[in-house]
Amino acid sequence: MPKLLCGPLLRYIDRRSAVVFVELSEDAEIELCFAPLRGGVPADELTARAWPVQIGDTWYAWIKCAQLLPDTWYEYRINLCSRGGAWYEAWPDRILTGLSYPSQFRTLPMFSVTGTRLAFGSCRAGFPPTDGKAIEEGIDALHAYAELMATNADRPEDVWPHFFLFLGDQIYGDNISFQKRREFAKRPENQVTSNHATTFAEYAALYREAWTAVGKTRWMLSCIPSFMIFDDHEITDDWNITEQWLHERLLSPGWIRLLRDGLMAYWVYQGVGNLSPRQARTDERSRWLLPRYASPFRNVTRRLEGLFDSYIRRRRSADWGYTIDVPDARFVVADTRMSRKLSGKRLLMDDTAWNRFTARALEARARKTFLAVPGPFLVGHSMHDLLSRVAESIEGDPPSVIGAIGGGLIGTLVAGPVGGLVGAIAGSVGAEYLLDKYGEEIVRTADIELWPAFPTSFNRMLTLLEYLHDGIGTPPRRFVGLLAGDVHHANIFKGDLLRTARAGSVMHFTMSPLQRYVSDDDKRLLRDLESGTWYIDGANSLERPGFVDDQQRRLEWYPLDMNGDRADREDDERWNLFGKFIGELYIDSWSVSYRYQQARLKNGRLELLELTKQRILTL
Repeated sequence: MPKLLCGPLLRYIDRRSAVVFVELSEDAEIELCFAPLRGGVPADELTARAWPVQIGDTWYAWIKCAQLLPDTWYEYRINLCSRGGAWYEAWPDRILTGLSYPSQFRTLPMFSVTGTRLAFGSCRAGFPPTDGKAIEEGIDALHAYAELMATNADRPEDVWPHFFLFLGDQIYGDNISFQKRREFAKRPENQVTSNHATTFAEYAALYREAWTAVGKTRWMLSCIPSFMIFDDHEITDDWNITEQWLHERLLSPGWIRLLRDGLMAYWVYQGVGNLSPRQARTDERSRWLLPRYASPFRNVTRRLEGLFDSYIRRRRSADWGYTIDVPDARFVVADTRMSRKLSGKRLLMDDTAWNRFTARALEARARKTFLAVPGPFLVGHSMHDLLSRVAESIEGDPPSVIGAIGGGLIGTLVAGPVGGLVGAIAGSVGAEYLLDKYGEEIVRTADIELWPAFPTSFNRMLTLLEYLHDGIGTPPRRFVGLLAGDVHHANIFKGDLLRTARAGSVMHFTMSPLQRYVSDDDKRLLRDLESGTWYIDGANSLERPGFVDDQQRRLEWYPLDMNGDRADREDDERWNLFGKFIGELYIDSWSVSYRYQQARLKNGRLELLELTKQRILTL
């Protein structure tokens, strides 16, 4: 009998349709039976059938549920056709989930009176709980959220979100579990490293592990729609960080295959599910994945390999961003990896990608706009200045008057092959010389790739925020927010717009990680950089580039503590959070509410501790 290797995952959702993703062990016709819940009882069951396509050694299908009613709960099950022609129920499966609850979902509401709730976060290793790597990484906030959902399965409308928004690093292709390391070591084609996925099959195994290893989490992902975007670890650490990095990888056939297969796995497991059924039918990356009928030509591996090879070699481009529309709000999700410009005036999004992003933000009629960017746009002022100074050196801007950066800071920052060299000379050589000579290496080894390290992109975002607030080319917004992850800590910044026609502000929510270990040394370094501990030390003073002063004349930003008050940036323990987190937003006609929750283990059970819950009126 065919088996469900991964899923079902509920992916795209809107008011009238939903898409369910499954991965099968072999070819089989799939039947999805879904029915609206009336008084908690399924009624008037409908069916949708689909055939899978073969990619590598397994089979994939995206089943569309159409003609749904807005703001309505549905229960569903999945049947598979065995090789003998008999149908059997493959889902729900109490053995796989450990739960007796069926899978159910809710379509998006039509009006904002009822409100829309979403959960968001980033950076999840997703190791099996029994694996040694899972013990190293610690508890999983997504698992804790699944516990919360299962506990409230009898009243989902009060607790369950309408959808998840995962902001990057859904798997770690460059840091795999001990179990997968043993499995991959047996494969002769793995020539790069034992701690890295190198083929589509291996990346696929990491997704299956992350999404199926914990039964309750697997059940939760079958109930809550999820939208996703990649960062770097879906492929490899520091993917597309500099022009030199990219050039070196594209000279190696082994690296080209690794990048191609990692990107292809992202698209199959994450990217396709972000598209509406109509978009999926017309997109060149997904049209081969949606066969209407059974045929002998459903192995699409070679077609996808050729297509994604051309993306990696930069012979063709594609649109990796997308939007999510809910009543009274639009979420614009950005790709800041594949569309980078890494030479000259570097850009997190090249002109084409940026024009798409701004068009999606400005064309919406909704009164609230959320811009989802994997890496934070706003960080502490001292870190912003340092990143800006590195960018100024790399891009060859006119030098500004700067002080010396202490060797201890630089040595800690680079902490890699050049760390000893740079640390040794930093005490006697000015930062101007250091950054000019070693700027490229500092970027590569210190992960300097947030928005302040791309000044042109930062300034473009400032302009977009001003346009959204003042209504230039679009209706004025009552609320503008940014969502980010990546940095393995969580915080909230508020930015006051200083050059807009009317007074206003933006909110910036950084939520990371869901499950990722942060050492005490890393915590101290991040705290020092965010709070400015090193920055205000006279021996390590750094004068910011001139363009940073221009940025601060347009936007004054500062951290908020957990009470929603302006925090002292030097007292970062009150606003810069370390642990395992998941965030929530609740949006209605009159307000936007946010909540930060931290996962913890209490009396042997996972639970979520509410750190803050604030409401912002948007009348």
